[in-house]
Amino acid sequence: MAEVRLAQVYEPTAFNAAVQEAATELNGFLSSGVLARDARIDEMVGVGGMVGELPNFNPLTNDEPDYVTDNPANLATPANIASGTQIYRLANQHKSWSTMDLARQLALADPLGAIANRIGHYWAVNSQQRVVSSSMGVLADNIANDAGDMVVDVSIAAGNSAVAANLINADAVIDAKATLGDNADSVTAIAMHSVCYTTLQKLQLIDFIPDARGEVSIPTYLGLRVIVDDQLDVTAGGTNGFVYTSVLFGQGAFGYGTTPADQPSELERVANAGYGGGQDIIHSRFNEIIHPQGFAFLSSGISAGVSATRTNLETAAQWNRIYTDRKNVPLAFLQTNG
Repeated sequence: MAEVRLAQVYEPTAFNAAVQEAATELNGFLSSGVLARDARIDEMVGVGGMVGELPNFNPLTNDEPDYVTDNPANLATPANIASGTQIYRLANQHKSWSTMDLARQLALADPLGAIANRIGHYWAVNSQQRVVSSSMGVLADNIANDAGDMVVDVSIAAGNSAVAANLINADAVIDAKATLGDNADSVTAIAMHSVCYTTLQKLQLIDFIPDARGEVSIPTYLGLRVIVDDQLDVTAGGTNGFVYTSVLFGQGAFGYGTTPADQPSELERVANAGYGGGQDIIHSRFNEIIHPQGFAFLSSGISAGVSATRTNLETAAQWNRIYTDRKNVPLAFLQTNG
């Protein structure tokens, strides 16, 4: 098998475009509409600075309207459109691989495409994990500061003794949706751990629908698109067993933006590596903003110029809900024993 050096196939423009395309196509939260690409956020990624403001108008209140009279002295009083400011934090990210990891023996028809797809997949999974971590931080904030009004918990401490009512089930999912009040029908997707997904599969409750091109079967439950992700929170039960957290998302629950870094990728040759045998290293940079609608990221304890880690995102102290009406936040949480 012929050995192919990365330098022989690397062309920055084509490579960067291929990585960006793969990172987008392979992201389940983007394809499901949970992550909503926003041109304003795209622009903010590229302007510099780690922290910024995303102004928003709150939904109109459903006050009773004025009733018209023929008395000119009866003057209408305009209502105000309330506004708020969501605070986001940019993530400037880098990862590198050596050709020993990726492409030492690329006897492939498209070696550059093979590398780009692998790196694109890495960034897609990373973005999904940042959505999950942000969701877990929002959950922690909600329990700590908003009386858990976004959470339905049907788990028991002795998880190993759980019955059907303590596992993921239709009633529990509907109750979680109902925390959004009359906005419950805005929920379009549910992310769950593979253990919960397996529970539903055993009950033959997962339906599959083809994607728009008829190429991929998309799993659904109760009409909601299912995203399976084992990064979702799993905690030990109070006595035994485990508690699994599933997340219900409305369309556009997270705003998303990305702009290529000044140097999205770079090839480095380390001539003296391996006692002079040489090593090729490819660097990849990916800048993005992922932000839950209706929240401010507080950057508590994070140094200036530093991106928030996944651990930072999962911390309750980093988040503050600025939407005063819970039902305007397109997120809900369900905790079960499996």
